[in-house]
Amino acid sequence: MVNLSKKRWYFFIWDDHNTDHLETHKITPFEAEEVFFNPYVITPNKKRHGARRFRIDGLTDQGRYIRLIFEDFGKNTARVITGWDI
Repeated sequence: MVNLSKKRWYFFIWDDHNTDHLETHKITPFEAEEVFFNPYVITPNKKRHGARRFRIDGLTDQGRYIRLIFEDFGKNTARVITGWDI
């Protein structure tokens, strides 16, 4: 199993597909990025989409609690796939 406690993401891949998808859940890319820099809980994604997909539950700077599914591209880079309020 991957040691998730030592992983950090500072760079994000955004395109029309993932930004439009987040918009349907009323989450901005900026809010999604904030989750990675505030206290969070991270686990492997339960669905079988590959070992590089994770689930992160955390807070935005405004205190909104959201869950994101994202893919780890290595070199501290992530691509958020989807997200929703929890």
